Amino acid sequence: MKERIAYVDAAKGLSILMIALGHITKLGNPVDLWMSSFKVSIFYIISGFLMCYTGSVKKRSFREFTRNIIKSLGVPYLAFSVIGTLFKTACIFLKHKPSAKIWDTFLSYFYDSLFLKGVNSMWFIPTLFIGELIFFWLVRSPKVIKALYAVAGLFAVSLSAVINTAFSPGGMFALQPGDTYDNVIRLSNAVCKGFSAAWFLGAGYIIYIFYSRLKEPGIKLISGVILSSVNLVLSQINTGVDFNQMKEGAYPYLFYICGITGSVGAILLLDFITSYIKLDFLDYWGKNSLIVMCTHTVLGMRTVVYEGWKKVGYIPNTGNFEYICECLVVLAILLMIEYTMTEIINSKFPFLIGKSRRTETIKS
Repeated sequence: MKERIAYVDAAKGLSILMIALGHITKLGNPVDLWMSSFKVSIFYIISGFLMCYTGSVKKRSFREFTRNIIKSLGVPYLAFSVIGTLFKTACIFLKHKPSAKIWDTFLSYFYDSLFLKGVNSMWFIPTLFIGELIFFWLVRSPKVIKALYAVAGLFAVSLSAVINTAFSPGGMFALQPGDTYDNVIRLSNAVCKGFSAAWFLGAGYIIYIFYSRLKEPGIKLISGVILSSVNLVLSQINTGVDFNQMKEGAYPYLFYICGITGSVGAILLLDFITSYIKLDFLDYWGKNSLIVMCTHTVLGMRTVVYEGWKKVGYIPNTGNFEYICECLVVLAILLMIEYTMTEIINSKFPFLIGKSRRTETIKS
């Protein structure tokens, strides 16, 4: 079993912290624009890094590979989908809402889970699951198929819009608004996001082949600064990016450029830094990123902390520097709660995340 890579865990930690902060901020601001440009893509790219590093995608049979991702992704998705659906429904019940509202809430989250939209932030898990399955097939495909996908994968988000239009009233396969239509859209969006995830997985896999040959710390530092600076500038131009909502921004081509430059730039800088000092904070959240993904919005903790801080503190109505600082305070409080949740799950309920015991081995 290969050892964990320090900068990989740090990069995953950075990603999940940006995702959590992005779920706290509600006003447009430069920090959000920067984070949105690569906070999801870096997770996919890191997954591609690990696949190349461990060789798991080539060494394992389809059965072994599928069994592994079912355990590492499928089990947590199922477990927290059940928990999240019941929790959300219970919250509506406790508000003394009519029985019809309670039932509609249950069905909504049930369908979100069943058709892979996911409960809140858990949308990410099925997209990674689908992306890894697609990538497993791509690795074994002829070079011409790989080349075609390198181009076609760029249009996965556009494909979702085409499918949605086709099933909308007046489309080729028109469905009337309702559960059937909503479920088709849920599933098609999840699959298309999976196709996009596979593109970034492939990018990460290829990048690692060349990255593993880079040994000079100074070059890593300079390259990281340059790529991160390019990302910082371009991210302020490409407004409106939201991977979950299938929004590539004002300039779709920048969605992919920023995804690569921001991710690789951050990885280079973290690689350089972790060569000299341990980033225990990022390392911890990187190793436990799945738990944070499955709990911080699903169990309402983000909302409780945000609304609670508004009662005892102050959150400006303008997305300025003070607003970002206040949101960082909310994030810090949220992480205190998440730490407790993480330790409880790891020590008492590891089966919820597909583990029989806490382990430090690499999961690719």
